Order: sequence, then structure tokens, then C-alpha cells
Amino acid sequence: MAIISASNLKDAEELLYSGINKVALAYDINGDDFFRLACHWCQRGATISKESQYFIVSLKGFTIPPND
Repeated sequence: MAIISASNLKDAEELLYSGINKVALAYDINGDDFFRLACHWCQRGATISKESQYFIVSLKGFTIPPND
């Protein structure tokens, strides 16, 4: 499974909503945005891990984007 890089918070959320299963937060994310993203997506089953220099948001087991 390929990891797609996001260059800002808007890109990250658009990629996750579109159904991309792994998104690298390939930018300098501030604490408020990180916790907002983590709270929103972890409630929907995502996990966040640190790989090399970026955080990776993973949506495992999702075949379609989650509903809000």
C-alpha cells in the first residue's frame, strides 16, 4: 500500500476523506492541528504512527471513506 504525502492539513483531510488509506503528514504540523486531526480520525478507527521523519495516518480496513 502506497503512502501519499500531504503538504498541509487541508490536503491531509481531503486525501483521507477520498479513501486514501495511508497519508504522510509531510509538513511541519502544529500541535493544535495535529490534535484536531488525531481526535477526528482516531474516533473513526485511524491510527497515527511516526515513521522516519513524518507522522503517518493509517485507515486500516476501510474500503470506502467513513461517513461523518
